[in-house]
Amino acid sequence: MSIAVSAIVRPSRIHRSLLGGAGLALFAAAFAVGLPASARFHASFLQAVILAGAGAVLMHAGSANAKTHRIDISGTGEMVLTVQQGLRMLGAGAAESAEAVALLPGSVVWPPLMLLRLEGPGARNHVLPVWRDSVEPGVWRALAVAVLAIGRRSGKDAECEKIR
Repeated sequence: MSIAVSAIVRPSRIHRSLLGGAGLALFAAAFAVGLPASARFHASFLQAVILAGAGAVLMHAGSANAKTHRIDISGTGEMVLTVQQGLRMLGAGAAESAEAVALLPGSVVWPPLMLLRLEGPGARNHVLPVWRDSVEPGVWRALAVAVLAIGRRSGKDAECEKIR
């Protein structure tokens, strides 16, 4: 059975909206905590500053330019992850870096989201969130099936290696 898939993973609008909403919620919490009690307690001012700082970090993460990834899975289950940078630029400004990656235990496939734990060269691990709106509808199902097939092929420890 061949499981060859090629998927372009674009930045997700859902993910950005969730990050922005969480940042706004932290700003609201900072306003609610810091404003009424800051005159009496100095600790509440510090809490408000910490909450506002966390909110700023989340809002920046939601508004930052996310990278587009390309996942290529061969018929034998080998994965190659390509990070595509500067897609809007023309010519020499666009850069790509491809690396062979391995799917690690702990990767999950849910109906709206896949969290792929990938091990790159030099034992560099990272998590790639793949939301349903970041890939084409037909590619979503093929990618989910391929990831589940790769997870079930590794027969070392069935309980630990299983991809859910």
